[in-house]
Amino acid sequence: MKIRNKILLTLLTVLLFTGIVLTSIWYGTSRSLMNTYLKNMSESTMLDAYHAFEYILTDTSYMATLIATNEKNIIAPVSSLRPSVLEPGGQWNQGYLDNRRVILDYIKSMNGYKYYISGIAVASNEDCIFSTSHIIQEKAKLYEEIQKLDQKRLETSMVMMEPVHLEGLKSTVSSDYVVPAVRGIVDSRGNLSGYVILYFDYGVIDQMFSANLPEGSYFQVVNEQNSLIFSNCGDDMSIFENRPAGYEYNTFRAGNVGWNFHMAIPSHFYIAGIQRTVLLTGGVIAVIILLAGIVSVIVVSRVTTEITILSERMNQVSAGNLDARYDGKSRDEIGRMGHTFNHMVVRIQELMEKIAQEEKEKRLSEIAFLQAQINPHFISNVLNNAAWMAKIRHAENLVLLLNSLNALLQNAMHAEEDLIRLSDELKYVDNYLTIMEYSGSYDFSVEKTVDEGTKKLYIPRFILQPIVENAIYHGLPDDLSRQGQIRISARRVSECLEIAVEDNGMGITEQEIEQMMKGKAKGRGSFNGIGVANVNERIRLYFGQEYGLHYESEPGHYTRCVFRLPVVETV
Repeated sequence: MKIRNKILLTLLTVLLFTGIVLTSIWYGTSRSLMNTYLKNMSESTMLDAYHAFEYILTDTSYMATLIATNEKNIIAPVSSLRPSVLEPGGQWNQGYLDNRRVILDYIKSMNGYKYYISGIAVASNEDCIFSTSHIIQEKAKLYEEIQKLDQKRLETSMVMMEPVHLEGLKSTVSSDYVVPAVRGIVDSRGNLSGYVILYFDYGVIDQMFSANLPEGSYFQVVNEQNSLIFSNCGDDMSIFENRPAGYEYNTFRAGNVGWNFHMAIPSHFYIAGIQRTVLLTGGVIAVIILLAGIVSVIVVSRVTTEITILSERMNQVSAGNLDARYDGKSRDEIGRMGHTFNHMVVRIQELMEKIAQEEKEKRLSEIAFLQAQINPHFISNVLNNAAWMAKIRHAENLVLLLNSLNALLQNAMHAEEDLIRLSDELKYVDNYLTIMEYSGSYDFSVEKTVDEGTKKLYIPRFILQPIVENAIYHGLPDDLSRQGQIRISARRVSECLEIAVEDNGMGITEQEIEQMMKGKAKGRGSFNGIGVANVNERIRLYFGQEYGLHYESEPGHYTRCVFRLPVVETV
């Protein structure tokens, strides 16, 4: 794909992505604002409906309290009514009649003060219920329903009951339904002696709630027992459970009466105008993005002309024409790239000539190196042949020397494994000691104290021989009257393997030990090129900083190197 097309594709992708992001942000913000607006309108409508009802409710509660707390006309007469008010002949006694007259006179005087109160009743028990209106409920059932209410709450506040349907009631009030509101009558001893019942005109509630609702709204009022108090959508309560789309739902609880107000208003009623504005804004954004894309195509086409020329020169160079040059006169970044390209082509020519010369010299060096190499297997075969010739001539000491040297070489050739058994490492040390013994330069004896249980444990390869070699070269006594002695011991201490190599030489100072552990000690080259510092570093790399070796020495008497290794039984 050409650079022009890539740039255009990138720009259009960025524009499209930017448009999508901006549209998403704009849409999300618009939706959030619309949802917030709908929620606020829903809450406002809900509160308007409730506040309109709350005023009447508060007034009704005040009226019920006023009646229930009247000592002379309500509390005293109601407290005097008992089931024994009937005389033996089944006639009402004079006390009952007097109390009934007082109660009825009072509640009749209170009736009619409020247009939404259809009637007033006072109940002492299921037999003694007095009413001012033609609203007549079955006394026993009414008293039974009142007893189901929260009696403690009735002592101090009004409680709304479920709507009651009474046939023929609409001829005198606006609906066939009334909503009883009950308030307890408390005597002088603090006991609940009776109840005041105010009958709410259901039609007034209907008109009040409907007046505050938008067209197409759903509104229901449910009491604490989940019974329907008011509904403009029938008795179906599943609307607010299933929540069909297109409505904003809201719920409000009126704690003073224990009612839950549920409302669903149609979304389109409030946001139709907002949605039109949102669509118009989206169209404007789409047009802006389209115009930006057209302008981008024109600009990019002009800018990429020089890039196309530079690309053609690069293709010529890639085809092998190192004489191709960019001859553009632009002074911008593309022009500088062209001049850099010309310099690069010249530099490539110089480097190609230099690399060709270096490769020629490298091949000559490799040939010389290959000519100087000797195959280790060839050396091993030569040592085997020499050992057989020595054996034929009965030179047993020479056979032992050659076999030891060959064993050392074989061990070095097959050093693929990092860990070997202690017994194999001791054999490697024995072969080395045999060679040193036949060299004739040193007089020493070797003493080994190795626990049998430690011989099968694994240790890093080539860690004992460098320490033994160091003991021979630097640790044997200079006094010829005293024979050199090297002691090698191994034992298991708890979960550690402890190996010690000790000589009876002149000893070394702390400073010399420090120099040797840092690899700075001067001396002759070692047999295998592995020093003391290297051995210590390898042990720590294998097992961690808590393991390694350390030296102990007493000048004029001995030097001891102690290995501290973990117990490794399998690899």
